[in-house]
Parts: sequence; structure tokens; C-alpha cells
Amino acid sequence: MIISAPRLFLGDSFTGPGAVALENGRITRIIFGDVKADMQLTHGFLAPGLIDLHNNGAFGVDCALATPEDWDVFVAGLAACGVTSVLPTAITAPLADLAQAARRVAAAQARHGAILGLHLEGPFLAPEKRGAHLQEYLRLPDEAAIDEVLAMGKVLRLVTLAPELPGAIAAIARLRAAGVAVSLGHTGADAATMRDAVSAGATLVTHVFNAQSPLHHRSPGAPGVALTDPRLSPCLIADGVHVAPELLAIAFAACPRAIAVTDSILIAGLEPGAVREFGGAPVTLGHQGVGLRAGGTIAGAGITLDEGIRRLIAAGVTPETALAAATSRPALALGLTDRGMLAPGARADIVWFSDDLHPQRVWTAGVTHEPAAKPRGTESAQPELMDLDERDTLGIVNTFLAQEQAAQRALAAAAPALARLADEVAARLQAGGRLFYAGAGTSGRLGFLDAVECGPTFGIEDGLIIPLLAGGPSAFIKAAEGAEDDKDAAIAALTAHGFDPGDALVGIAASGSTPFTLAAIRHARALGGLTGAIVNNAASPMAEAADIAVQIVTGAEIIAGSTRLSAGSTQKIALNTLSSMVMIRLGKTYGPYMVDMRATNAKLRRRALAMVQQITGADESGAALALSACDMHVKRAALMILRRLTAEQAESRLAAAAGSLRRALHDQ
Repeated sequence: MIISAPRLFLGDSFTGPGAVALENGRITRIIFGDVKADMQLTHGFLAPGLIDLHNNGAFGVDCALATPEDWDVFVAGLAACGVTSVLPTAITAPLADLAQAARRVAAAQARHGAILGLHLEGPFLAPEKRGAHLQEYLRLPDEAAIDEVLAMGKVLRLVTLAPELPGAIAAIARLRAAGVAVSLGHTGADAATMRDAVSAGATLVTHVFNAQSPLHHRSPGAPGVALTDPRLSPCLIADGVHVAPELLAIAFAACPRAIAVTDSILIAGLEPGAVREFGGAPVTLGHQGVGLRAGGTIAGAGITLDEGIRRLIAAGVTPETALAAATSRPALALGLTDRGMLAPGARADIVWFSDDLHPQRVWTAGVTHEPAAKPRGTESAQPELMDLDERDTLGIVNTFLAQEQAAQRALAAAAPALARLADEVAARLQAGGRLFYAGAGTSGRLGFLDAVECGPTFGIEDGLIIPLLAGGPSAFIKAAEGAEDDKDAAIAALTAHGFDPGDALVGIAASGSTPFTLAAIRHARALGGLTGAIVNNAASPMAEAADIAVQIVTGAEIIAGSTRLSAGSTQKIALNTLSSMVMIRLGKTYGPYMVDMRATNAKLRRRALAMVQQITGADESGAALALSACDMHVKRAALMILRRLTAEQAESRLAAAAGSLRRALHDQ
């Protein structure tokens, strides 16, 4: 099976377009460039499956107590969120209880390739940094305790311990010799002790900044060593609550080994407001994605790792870094050579992400899974923003800007379709046809605006670009409720303008299903005209009805359903690009200059004078003289100067060159 996408995230960087070939649960080839594929994705990108190295539970399942049926729910729920590998974590408890948890994890690991083994977070923790761990179950890492831990067998992959405890350095060396990785955490250790532990074999740090010695400008503590020692892979909880977004941005910018984890508890993946028993008391999933006790104290994280990636990006971490922190970096830290990358021979754990980083489809070892929820369209709400109105103003502004960045990535993914539409529209106009825009509300107003602006910018004749706005021109300044549902009005407008097979029509609608616009596309196509659609939802009726669909999948808006936001921004840019590209092909520009501009006011006359000088190298008086001789027409003036022609000769040569200054200059 071959799956193609506009972009591939290989594990450390983006490339594209490209494709991934799968066979028998493995990746067999990575193909670069356009390719014929069994599944051709029109938006978003393919990435390796996410790897969560610190997960106490999710979807109502507590990893320390899970039954076989619970593990099925847990693994399937995470897979639908793009998490295809997970290291279940058990917190401090009597060693006998932890041994039972290890046996349950080992049985689950035999059934689920996504389960990597067991992470013991405790009981070898510093009492003063134990956090939610019960003090009565804490132990020193003496020989007898390590004997019991190692007796758990090969299922044990990672142990978190505090390196300042008596016997800790020897325990680290012994665990490493047995093939168990060691993470430093729940510790008050100073920098020297941290480095001694690294020299003994520790390779990771558990939830940096949380439950450990602080970072001070004269005493780096655990975080300072975690982020600067190249032998360590520091793990950070990526919810933006346990660690402030600003510190997350600093940490991931400073450390190329930093790993994103959730440290989630059993409420992760449930709906906000869900209540479950955890640690002997009820926990409620709050709107910030954390578990809250009755008094409001934080009981644990409540997000899945895909949400963590989105929160990292919102904090200012680059998409490449955020994705690497959840794929290739955890794989490297735990010695997983068969996952974390899109590469030949790797396990076929693959996620199709939308451009706003929501899983659209997931493959684990080549087996496909539907996402946890239907892909979020422009009318959907973002549940993680339920506290939006309670956030500080700068935080809200940054949320809007992060959304716009994701929208721009969605637009970039639609670039090939937009280019094709521009070429086809230009061909129609070169043959004497016209361009129609059709839309309602914000989308229709954007089409109307683009049509109006093209006149003075490119000097086109009236009637070359015709906007059809639901509700008529008056709807530009006052909303015409119900007009978007009037299919007959769209058909009547096309009839009134005499739309014919030589014309082109581009319909614009965020939803891709607006009745007015859809009717215009269908009628124009039935008449034999070229039809295009600019939409913001995938697989929409308009995209299906049009000859060429530009699908800019921007996802849910910050304010649900307000498509004047990201959807509108991308539509405006798409229309600007479309009309400008068409005008370039019609010879309305020369290099970066709008040489058919109408110089109708003082500002534009100064611009015309400057353009002629810059194109020809003439002085101000020579440029002004040429412009006055040809009624301020920049193309004619430039041709007159460069080829020493009269105004009439320049006009004749431009006509022979179909209005193209470049062609007229080359023709002799």
C-alpha cells in the first residue's frame, strides 16, 4: 500500500510532497515527489506515530490496575489520538503491588505492540519531592529493593529515582547493567549529584521543573543539568499547566534532546467535567486539561500527547521540534530502533495529521484506526478553549496567532491546486472569457473585494471579473440573512450576466456547502464553464462539484463558527494569489511592477513615475515626458523609452504582444 501526502515529517524535519509504502506492518519505502498512490491525501502531512514515555492512564484506565479489557480501551483510545507507542507508568506503591502491576503490563505487552514495557516512577524518591506519592511506600534503593525490582523481568524498561538517596548511584549502575533505563526525578539533588548519576548511567530526567530542585542563576539544580548535559534526555509535561508555556518554549529551544510527555492520569481523553476515582479521591477533568481535586488542587495531567504537541506549538515551539519531541527523540532515548521515524524497515506506525495538528487517521503496524473524533471542521468548537475568556490578553492574542500559523500551513498544502486553478482561469481570460466569483457572507464579500481591487491595480476593463454576492451588492455592508440559501438567485445572476462556456467561476465558502455558492458552481459547470472552489473543509460538496478544488483545511476556529477568522484569512490570501497570478499571465505586470495600473490620483501618478524610472533607468524628466505622451500608461512609457518609439508605435507593439511588456521588448 502506498499513501501520499503534500508533506512528510520524517522524524526531524518536513519534506514533500511524498509517499510512504507499507507492507506486512513495516515501511518499505519513502518516496519523494508526486507519485501515484493507493491513498492520495489532499491536505495535511504524514508523521511517525507518537511515543509517550510517561503515562499513568487515560480513557478511564489506570495503568497500575488495568485489566486485559482496560488495556484494549487504553491502547485503542491512544491510537486514535496518534499515540502508537506508550510506556505505562506505575507510581509509588508497595513493591509487591508494583510486581503485580508489572505482570499485568507484561501480559498486555504480549497482546499489544504499542505497549513498550513498564515505567516505575518510584518508590525510590526524595521524601520532600514526592509530590502526590505516598510517603509510607517510599523506599531506599538498597540491594534488596533493587533485587525485587529486577525480578519483575524484561517488562521493566525505565525507573525514576532520586540520585541523592543512599545507595542510588550503585542502584543506577546495577539497573543499567541489567538493561533498564534510569530517569532522574522527584529529587532535590544539586548539579554535582545529578552529574554523578549521569556518569553512573542515568540517561533521562522525569518531568523537568516539577518535583525537583529549582533552576537558579547561581545553582542550576536538576533542571539546569537536565537541559545542558548532552548525555541526558529531559522529559517535560507538555500541557502548559505543569510548566508555564514560556518555560516550555525556553526549554525546547535550549535543548535539542527535550522530550514531550503527558504524565497523564486516567481522566485523559475523557470529556471536560468527567469524574473518576484516582488515588482514593474523586478527580474532575478541568477545562485546562488537568485533573482537579474537590478543592481545586491539581491531581495530574489530563491531556493526550497530540494535544501536548498543539500546546507546545501554541507556546512558540516550532512544529518540527514539537513533533520530534514526541517521535524520534523518545525513540532514541529509550533505544527504540524500529519506530519514531518514517524510514524503510521501521514499524508502520503512521499518523495523518491535519495542518492544524489533529489526527485524521492512524496506522499502527500498518493497521488503520479512525480518529477519536471526526476531523474538526470550521463549525466545530475547540473544547480546550473553554477557558478562553478567562485567559490574559497576551495569551489570547498568541492563541489567535498560533491558529493563523496553522492556517498558513494549510494554505501552503493547497498551493498546487491553487496554481492549477490560476493557470486554467488565465487561459479562459486569454481566450476572451470572464472570471466570476460566487459566495455568501464573509466569503462572498472577499470575492467582491478582490474583484473591485483588480480594476485600479491591474487596469482591467469593467466586466472582466464579476462578483456574485448572495443578497446582492448591498449585502457587502449589511448582512442579508437567508440569502446564502437562495439557489435560484445564483442561477438567475449567472443567467443575467450571460455566463457561457468560455467563462470561469470560482465559488468561495468555508463550509464548502453553502447552497447559493454550490448552485452557482453546478450551474456554471452544466453550462460548460470552468469551475473552481475555495473551501476550508475537506471532502465538501463544493469540492466535489468543481473542476478544481482548493481545499484549505483550517479546522475549528478560535471562536467556533466565526469563519471570518482563519478561514477568511486564508480565503483572502488565496483570492489575492489567484487574481494576481492570472494578471501576471495576462501581461498585467512586469517583474514586480503593476504596469497596467490606473494612475487616477496623485499617489498613483507618483508611483507610475517611479516605476518607469526603475524599469528604464530614465531620469525623472524623461519618465514624466514619456508618461505625459501616453496618458500616464506605464507599459507604453517604458516601451517608448527602452525602444525609442512613439506613443503610437509603443501601443501597436504592445497590442501585437497581447499586452505583455516583456514580450514586446523581446519582439523586434
